[in-house]
Amino acid sequence: MKERRRMKPKVVMADGTAVTPITARERKRLNRLMKKRLEKRRKKYPEVRGKVVDYITYWFEEGILYVGIRFRDKSDFSLQFSSEITVNGIDLSDVKTGDYEVIREYYRRRDQ
Repeated sequence: MKERRRMKPKVVMADGTAVTPITARERKRLNRLMKKRLEKRRKKYPEVRGKVVDYITYWFEEGILYVGIRFRDKSDFSLQFSSEITVNGIDLSDVKTGDYEVIREYYRRRDQ
């Protein structure tokens, strides 16, 4: 009976970093994870799965970004985005020594 020898994976250099190729077992596990993730994404908006996009529009109005995806069957999937800037903290620091030593804290958001 012929004895099987385990071969070490060949190390490849990529931009000065040693990279070992992934094994068949790792590849199989990654493929399963990717398939699971794709299925989860497909279930998120089942109404748009498989439709053909006709065109995409976007516009900005009153602080809101609107994105519209028009499909060939004359249905429209729209998204609205708004951004907010929230203050989490206000303080005065001394940076002479290189350390940020807080001199005074004026405000710290407590609900986080």
